[in-house]
Amino acid sequence: MRKYDLLLVSVILAFSLLLIGCSRIPSTKPYLAEDRDSRWVNDITYLERTLPKVHKNLYFHLTEEAFHRQLEELKHKIPAYTDEQIEIALSVILAGLGDTHTGSSVGAEYQYPLELHWFAEGIYVTRTNIEHVELLDARLISLNGRKIEEVVNKLRPVLGEANESWFRTQIIYYLPIPGVIQYFGLSTSDEIELEMELANGEKKKIKMKPISYKEYVGAETSDKPVPLYRSRPDENYWYAYFEEDKTVYLNYNSCRQMRDKPFEIFAKEFWDFVESHKVEKLILDIRDNRGGSSPILEPFVKAVKHSSFNQPGKLYVIIGRDTFSSAVLNAIRLKKETNAYFVGEATGGEPNHYGEVKQFMLPNSEMPIRYSTKYFKWVDEDINTLEPDKVIEETFAAYREGSDPVLEWIRKNGLQI
Repeated sequence: MRKYDLLLVSVILAFSLLLIGCSRIPSTKPYLAEDRDSRWVNDITYLERTLPKVHKNLYFHLTEEAFHRQLEELKHKIPAYTDEQIEIALSVILAGLGDTHTGSSVGAEYQYPLELHWFAEGIYVTRTNIEHVELLDARLISLNGRKIEEVVNKLRPVLGEANESWFRTQIIYYLPIPGVIQYFGLSTSDEIELEMELANGEKKKIKMKPISYKEYVGAETSDKPVPLYRSRPDENYWYAYFEEDKTVYLNYNSCRQMRDKPFEIFAKEFWDFVESHKVEKLILDIRDNRGGSSPILEPFVKAVKHSSFNQPGKLYVIIGRDTFSSAVLNAIRLKKETNAYFVGEATGGEPNHYGEVKQFMLPNSEMPIRYSTKYFKWVDEDINTLEPDKVIEETFAAYREGSDPVLEWIRKNGLQI
């Protein structure tokens, strides 16, 4: 075959593969509709036909029959459901697939003015609006007469098979959404009654209505001291040096490159610093890292493996409930290939999981649907989280005083293990 014939064949083959790849997500045009109910029926049908084609292995947990049955049942409920109820129902069905990377997001313009966090002592208000300023640092006791523990358990289906760590991290975003509270039968109106334990210890019942995000004016918060690991939230990676105990601390906050300093350049600066200073202990903090691209850290892990830090008492990894996706993969590699000692809380991400996420939009509602395109198997055991060697929970007491018990324990006691 002549040279230009080979080139022509190569171009045709590449173009054919491109067309095949593009055709995996069907055109939305045949599913567009005019009336409201037909639009939702078509959107669900499109989801039903598209997701199994693009997902790596959609029915690894929920059977194909169950998935189709649930979607058909939802189609019959469309005339009686509001748009918000349909969106929540779809989110619940997708969560039931068992893949925390596959699903849809539930949001609402009107929400209760509460930003919450689940600490070891319970669920607390960390931010609110001016009208409810007295609720800052208050602990949530009950909602409409139900203990908050019962309330969050009722909401579990919206997060499907998420492990306990990821559930505690994510459920706080659903609690302030009126539609979610009503969907699960916890309220019959937008107004709710909350029982709170205020910062001064007083218990108080509060009536609350949702407001638009446009109306939200945040209450001024007291200037709490911020722990070191949260002191530079806009940087994906940075380090600090504790000269008194010859320790270098590296905060790897996101598995993503920084435009002004790629990780390769940062890593070189880091190792140059280590070589020019007296350093006996290395701490890698990935407790707030929700993922991105795991290969970014792999050369660093390899360097650590062959460094003087790779011995008991000299290498520590901090993990937590927000350690997810690619950050978990990095943690497992460190667990397998180094002598790192893990401190903190169990990871929100699973060691073996589906990931490498893409998305498509439903034709009429334009609701985005995330889906996994790859399966990551890193451990042989059937476990849904990576446990630390030393458990130190995130507490409200530490949040209030701006301390970091995890880092403090490592610096004070670490070398004694």
